[in-house]
Amino acid sequence: MAELETPRNEAKIIALSSPKEGAGKTTLTLNLALGWAGIQKRPVLIVPLDPLARQEHSFYLDIKKPVSVADILRTLGNTNIAVVGGLLRGKISMSQWGVGVLPLGNTRAQVASISPKILIPILSRLSQTFDIFLDVDSSFPMQAFAFDIADKVFWVSNATRTHLNSTVQLFNDYKEQRYPMERVSVICNQYDMPGSIAYEEVEKFYNSLGRDIDVFLPWDESIMATSNRKEVEIINNPQSEWIKGLRLILAKIRDLTPAPKDWTASVSDEEFTQAAKEIWNPIFAGGGADGAAQENHVIVEEEGEAGKTKLSFWDDLKQKVHKDVVRTLEIERIVISDESSASAQTRKRVAAIVDDILQKQPNLQFSREQRTRFASELLDEILGLGPLENLMRDPSVTEIMVNAFDKIFIEQKGKLTLTKYKFRNNEQVVQVIKRIVSPLGRRIDESVPLVDARLKDGSRVNAIISPLAVSGPTLTIRRFSQKPFGPADYFRFGTISPECMEFLEKCVRIRKNIIVCGGTGTGKTTFLNALSGYISDNERIITVEDTAELRLQQPHWVSLESRPPNVEGKGAITIQDLVKNCLRMRPDRIVVGECRGGEALDMLQAMNTGHEGSLTTIHANTPRDGLSRLEAMCMQTGADLPIFAIREMISSAVNMIVQLSRFSDGSRKVTYITEMHGQKDGQIQSTDLFRYVQTGVDENGKVQGMFAPTGNLPTFYSDFQAKGVPVPEEVFTKGAIKLDEEGNPILSSLSVPPAPPTL
Repeated sequence: MAELETPRNEAKIIALSSPKEGAGKTTLTLNLALGWAGIQKRPVLIVPLDPLARQEHSFYLDIKKPVSVADILRTLGNTNIAVVGGLLRGKISMSQWGVGVLPLGNTRAQVASISPKILIPILSRLSQTFDIFLDVDSSFPMQAFAFDIADKVFWVSNATRTHLNSTVQLFNDYKEQRYPMERVSVICNQYDMPGSIAYEEVEKFYNSLGRDIDVFLPWDESIMATSNRKEVEIINNPQSEWIKGLRLILAKIRDLTPAPKDWTASVSDEEFTQAAKEIWNPIFAGGGADGAAQENHVIVEEEGEAGKTKLSFWDDLKQKVHKDVVRTLEIERIVISDESSASAQTRKRVAAIVDDILQKQPNLQFSREQRTRFASELLDEILGLGPLENLMRDPSVTEIMVNAFDKIFIEQKGKLTLTKYKFRNNEQVVQVIKRIVSPLGRRIDESVPLVDARLKDGSRVNAIISPLAVSGPTLTIRRFSQKPFGPADYFRFGTISPECMEFLEKCVRIRKNIIVCGGTGTGKTTFLNALSGYISDNERIITVEDTAELRLQQPHWVSLESRPPNVEGKGAITIQDLVKNCLRMRPDRIVVGECRGGEALDMLQAMNTGHEGSLTTIHANTPRDGLSRLEAMCMQTGADLPIFAIREMISSAVNMIVQLSRFSDGSRKVTYITEMHGQKDGQIQSTDLFRYVQTGVDENGKVQGMFAPTGNLPTFYSDFQAKGVPVPEEVFTKGAIKLDEEGNPILSSLSVPPAPPTL
């Protein structure tokens, strides 16, 4: 963030706001301003931040037509606001008591066009002459703007339930947005008015919010009478009990030390970048009365190839504050561990340290948005995964790919996108990788430059560093939904039709062995998890995975995960080892997350020896490719088996192959449901039962098509009836498509309308 010099001759800026109308805030503002003007030398200015354009202050100060902010802007015309200093001389409407008033406008339409960005140069220049009292309506964003620039905020509340309830909501909102709540003091006005809540209860309420009540002002009937006579209480009735309480507030204002004003806190990044160069910089950089800047202290990088404006010392400041935070944590003996980093209490304490350090930075001007973003990014670096934290919080992001420190891609809704997020350098990427793998007892360095790991939320992580990764450290995070997808989700996504899913459900229930095939990122494991949901709760299920991803809901489920070798290259437990072991654990069903090697043979043997209904996945682009890959994996075991024996084993063990594919629009669909049934002439015989037929692409690039049966009945069709889960024959025949000699669908044979567009 750019550094802006603080204006000279700092004023005292006092804001009065309230949770609701009717608290007496405007009466308090008027009386305090007049009282303050009588006990010090600087002139006083009341600025009512009122969207309703009421003229109450000018009415009681007897100012007929006060000059407004809208009038000033109209006078300026096309003149840059930076020269506002000279034009404001003699323009402010003053009363006989040395108190002026500057309303935003004379009509609501005029007021609606006034924003904090417009007020900044005007109020910053006026603060060199006036002490300013802000009468702040409870609406956002003016209330937020006043909270940022005020040295003291007096929160004016009545002792009523509606005021207290509104206060809770507003205070919580401002705390979450890191507003300087320590500047807020509470005034309980008319605390003993008939029907009010007892003052002890009101005091207890504000104490629970971490605030003391500075002053209890009594209910005084004379105030209304004075008001109706167009008189002000502090002038016409200075010895009233209400005014005596008011003097306690004036004493607090007197003892207040003005602080550098956070003028730019309530504007957006875009407004700050533009206005810092065009409007505010001459004022903050110590320009003369005509607004001419002597030196430009705003350091801004112009738009580059990325088309984004960036303030040059953002990263440098972050590193500096990071070191200060670490030093403070060491002094306080706070140890950030993997367990503590997720603790809300730890995050709250570190956030408080960051805010405190930022407050101490000399002449640091941040917009509220920038301050929040800076603190959030720093917290993510200290306690989390740095720039990846925002992506990890987004449930729609299914894959995060760090190709280089400044190139982070994501997969979202099936599409790959380059994000705006970046690491500072390669060292930061390596530190994040180490933060991921260290709690798991893994290490990554030049001797072990490749690692697989799993985050607490189940996300799968793969990392490669130098010397294997020539272009720099690379990180890939495969994320999974916290709530497993069910059939309704797949129907909504257009992944499969209800008829096909019902058929697969009944295949699982009658204990058919199923292999889910697909390429990388087609959703094989997720779909396998959905199929496993159809297994009965009274069956013992053992899952075997390289990295635990399956989330079964059944009570009788045991999850096994392989283990890589240690640094010495020993201690590895492979999936093949686990498959062999789980046969001794009396499973009813075995579910292997993915077959990649020799474990395929053990899985086939299990399917053939009383463990029907087992499930697994393999990488393949078609069902026929899946069978070929299965043969190749069986040969990797080193077992001296002829190919015909392997094929005999596959044909007798595997009943179904479900093929998943990813399409050009990012959608994933079940494209084949294929049955395996025996051998003929040394070849495994297979028959497609259902196919997904693409009919085209709509104007939005969405794939159009339909799921349709091929007209073939499964050879085990009678098993459905025999085991009490009958399937109507028309499921396989109604609307069946015709295939040509090469097995491709004939589109003219389609007799049912295409499925609706996928989401």
